[in-house]
Amino acid sequence: MNPNEEKLINDLNHHANDHTPTLVPHPFFEGKFQPFFFYVDGHADLLLTVRALVYLSMRTLDPELGTDDVQEKREEVYIRQALIVANRLMPNGEEALMDHLNRFYREEKNGHE
Repeated sequence: MNPNEEKLINDLNHHANDHTPTLVPHPFFEGKFQPFFFYVDGHADLLLTVRALVYLSMRTLDPELGTDDVQEKREEVYIRQALIVANRLMPNGEEALMDHLNRFYREEKNGHE
């Protein structure tokens, strides 16, 4: 085993419990993954989430769309909901794992040139 591989294995063993995986294997679709930390409180919350994302996407494409008072009052709620979704989908602690892998591949590439 070369020194870079040994260092990677030691780093991974040392930091094995530092992160929680964001993606887990899907129980039904082989070879597919699902986000682990994405959850909703129920059907109403799921509908609000989808509605928020659709509304914000439509407003981005056409700022004049949906200029009624009711929608504009809810815009802050929609933005907050979209940010919650983005936060839940962001990798949680997996950056350290990627840092170790990136360093390993950089060192491997530099060692073979």
